[in-house]
Order: sequence, then structure tokens, then C-alpha cells
Amino acid sequence: MQLIAGGNIGLTQQNVDILIKTNVPAHIDLDITAYQLAQTTQKVRGDQDMIFYGQKQTINQSVILTESSSKAPYQSKLSFNTALIDPQIGKIAICATLNEPHAVNRLAPIQIELQENGQTVATAIVETQQKTEKALILAEVYKHNEKWKFRFVNQGFNGGLKPLAENFGVEIAAETTQATPTPTPTPNSSLNLSKIKLDKTNSSINLTKKGSGFGKISVNLNWNQGQQAQSGSFFKKLVGGNKTIDLDLGAMIQFKSGQVALVQPLGNQFGHYDRPPFIHLDGDDRTGARTTGENLHINGDRWDEIERIVIYTYIYSGVAQWAATDGVVTIRIPNQPEIEVRLTDGNHLTTCAIVELRNVGGSIRANREVRYFQDQQYLDQHYRFGFRWTQGSKD
Repeated sequence: MQLIAGGNIGLTQQNVDILIKTNVPAHIDLDITAYQLAQTTQKVRGDQDMIFYGQKQTINQSVILTESSSKAPYQSKLSFNTALIDPQIGKIAICATLNEPHAVNRLAPIQIELQENGQTVATAIVETQQKTEKALILAEVYKHNEKWKFRFVNQGFNGGLKPLAENFGVEIAAETTQATPTPTPTPNSSLNLSKIKLDKTNSSINLTKKGSGFGKISVNLNWNQGQQAQSGSFFKKLVGGNKTIDLDLGAMIQFKSGQVALVQPLGNQFGHYDRPPFIHLDGDDRTGARTTGENLHINGDRWDEIERIVIYTYIYSGVAQWAATDGVVTIRIPNQPEIEVRLTDGNHLTTCAIVELRNVGGSIRANREVRYFQDQQYLDQHYRFGFRWTQGSKD
């Protein structure tokens, strides 16, 4: 059955899959999200009702998101078990968003397939060529007369993710802008620049050289500091008894020449600052108790030789409870705003791509990623570096 916008079909099985297929240009990120909406308010009740790349399933696995690892062709799947959906939920909205400043017309037509028992029972097509929106409500699974149905929606939002999320009751903190006074030049003075927090609504920043190079770029990973690392029973429950979490900081580097390099504690790949790969990891913090955490130092004066760097972390030991780690990555570049990325999302996967630093005409474009993978090999496949992987140990 081919559905047009507004068309619906009843679900005859409690387990159904919705496949979303298209082609995505290499420089564009497409995210599939879903929002569980309460029957009485048609809004989310809290963070637990959002399914997205950082939280790919509901607590009871009534909705599970499986994302594509490639962009051409791109395919993501949402799997539903309607028998497990919370009785308070009356609708699950299925959406697609693109990173700024891209609009839907950059995508190939989006094909949607509804499957029961592996068989396609309905299809729908979003014709993207004339769409200038940055976000779409693709479809919805909803309850009508105590039975679950599927509807093809095809509704756009010009403003992108923020108005889309707010439409479903997600509260997004307003960004505050403060005027920066013009500094009075003094000998050896430095600019007092505010911190930039990269999150889902403010996911990218461009940094331009102030001189011949960027100087020493420092990337710090800190986690599980202060009282959380002590004997508090709540933290112990999250990470599993008395076990501590060992987070490791790493980087995958691609040079302008096409060569690639890897820096991480596993395999003792600590790198070098003054020679390739021009990145050095200063140590391995096994517990998160060291106040300085783990630090990568990038030779910003050799930035013109680098195409991109993906900075990531992985849980070498401990339970994959990312929220419990209270992890934060801070990037410091001389005479540039300090950049902060928090690992507030999380799931059972052990590896997280945190931020991508890309060379765009000699400037640095910092893109928040916070994407989770089974291990470094799957991260590598997603970002297409092409490393060869073997089992390793730090002991």
C-alpha cells in the first residue's frame, strides 16, 4: 500500500519496523529521532521519552533506533513493540533533522517502509526536491480506539531541530549573549574570551587563525571527579559495585596527503607533538581521580597539513553508564574561545566520538559529535579512516 500525506493503516502485529531510506551527501548529518507523546498533553514527559542518536532506545525497549553506518545508501530503522509502550503514551512521532545550515532538499527522496514480520505492508515517499525545511515529522505511530496505527505525516519545520523539539514539549535553555567590550591593547595582553558550549542546538563553531598558526591546542578529558568518585552508594549502583570507570582519550587523524594515524593509550599509541602525527597524549588516567584528567596536545602550527581529527573516548573498563561518568571535554586554543562538550547522553555502547576538528580553508571547524559505537572499529567504519584492528590490552 502506498500512503499519501495523512494516510494511515492499522497495525496487525505488536512488533513492527519502520525503515527510513535515502542518500545523504558526505558533509551532511541526518539524524532520525522519535518522541513519545503523552495521551493527555501530546508532549514528552521528560528525557526518557526521546529516542535519538545518544539514547537509542526506551528504558523497556518498546522503541529501538538502529542507525545506518553509511550515507549512500542511508538506512535507519525504528523497531516498535506496541505491547510494551507505556499506557500513558498515545503517540510516537518519527522525525528527521539535518545539521545547520542544510535543508531537506539536499537529500534524495526519503522512502519510508512499514514492515510486519519482515514483510512490507505500506510505503510512503517524501519528495525532497522542493523542501526548504531543516526538519521533518515523517510519520507517527498512534493509538486510536485502543489500537495502534501508522500515519504518514510529511510535515516540515523551517527552524530545524529547536522548534521541532519545542513543539513536542522539550525545554531548551535559551542562549545568552553578552556584549564583549573592546580590549585596550597592552603589552603581552591576551583576549578574555567566553566559553563556547557545543550541544545539540549549538553544534558547530568556526575558528580562524590569529597569526601564522593556532599554536598549542589542548584537549582535556575529565570525568568522575569530586564526591562522585568517593564512596557514595548512588554512584556505585550506576557503575556496578566498587568498580571505577577507566575512560581513555584518543584521536583519529587524517592528513592532507591522505595518510591516517591513531593516538590512544591502548597499544601505547601516545603519538608525538613535533613530528607526525603532531598529536601527543600525555598519559593514561586509569580512575578519573587525577585532577588534570587525560590530555591531548595538538601542534596547531602544523594545522595546514591536517585534514581532520576525530577526538573520541572509550570505556576500557567499567560499566557503560555515560551519565554516571560526568564526562566533559574541554578544548583550549590560544586567543580563541574555550570549547566544552559534555557527555550527557549515553547508552550501553562503550565508545563515543566526541568532536570532529576539520580543516576548512585553513580554519578549524569544531563539530560536536557525541555519537556512540560498540568499539573503536565501528567508530572508524563510520568516519571512514580505514585502520586495521586487532585485539589489544593495556596490561
